[in-house]
Amino acid sequence: MTLIAPTEGWFKKKVSKDERMWIIISFVVCIFLFAWMVLWHVFGRQNPSNTTYKTNPIEFAQLHDEYVKRNMVGMDNGIPIVKPEPGSDVILMAQMWRWSPVLILKKDEWYNIHISSKDLVHGFSLQPSNMNFQVYPDYDYVLKFKPTVAGEAKVLCNEFCGIGHHTMIGKILVIENDADLAKFGYNNLSAPPARTGKGIAEEDISGWSEEQLIKGGEMVYNLKGCMACHKTDGTSEIGPAFNNIYGSKVNVKEDGNAKEMVVDDDYITMSIREPQKQIVVGFEKTPMAQMNLTDNEIKQVISYIKSLK
Repeated sequence: MTLIAPTEGWFKKKVSKDERMWIIISFVVCIFLFAWMVLWHVFGRQNPSNTTYKTNPIEFAQLHDEYVKRNMVGMDNGIPIVKPEPGSDVILMAQMWRWSPVLILKKDEWYNIHISSKDLVHGFSLQPSNMNFQVYPDYDYVLKFKPTVAGEAKVLCNEFCGIGHHTMIGKILVIENDADLAKFGYNNLSAPPARTGKGIAEEDISGWSEEQLIKGGEMVYNLKGCMACHKTDGTSEIGPAFNNIYGSKVNVKEDGNAKEMVVDDDYITMSIREPQKQIVVGFEKTPMAQMNLTDNEIKQVISYIKSLK
């Protein structure tokens, strides 16, 4: 095949009528598509483009825990429920395998929902709307959200995140007034707790009774997501169940060697501090993630586990 160079001065030749027509049509189409993109972004029903900040999982998890402690009005199957004020900043955290907290929002009011992940990449899919985007551990995605329809919306994770992926379903309730809460079975919600000025990890628990330690441990168990793997009803799918485990003996593997351990304060503390050191036999495929609990939180969790008979 021989390539023939264009004749000299070809670019100075007059454009024919047909060519000029197609150039004009192409230009008009380009302008139309550009305008369509802008209009669709403003008026169309697609994912919003909002502000994103850098964060890290530890800081965001602490922010979540403090937010829940200040604003919690109840629990729903171990997930904290919050009822934020309209126009306020709201924290929603993804982690294996749950969304926390449950949100109760007012219809036709604006909220700034800060969304991030504690561990893996998760997918935020708000049903029945078509809102859908990824949630990364190191980014705080701020969703400016105004619900316009009352009812219950589900938050699904559409990024595979492990064996419990199918159970990762969050909840956002949109109400017109507090009377609507009865429709969702929320009849006995409490007022948000009084603010002490101290964080959940800084409270002085030296004078707490055993009952207070147990209640605090239950809150840590729910806030930190322990309930996603460690059930209290005797079922052991992802991790060992917590009920009746304190004082029992468990078979573990350490550096490939099998050994028997008694579940006591020291064992629980070690399991939280170094979750990969001794893995309970039968759960090698679902090893526990590193948890950043304070000494106070561990003490409360131990009291809670002791109480589970």
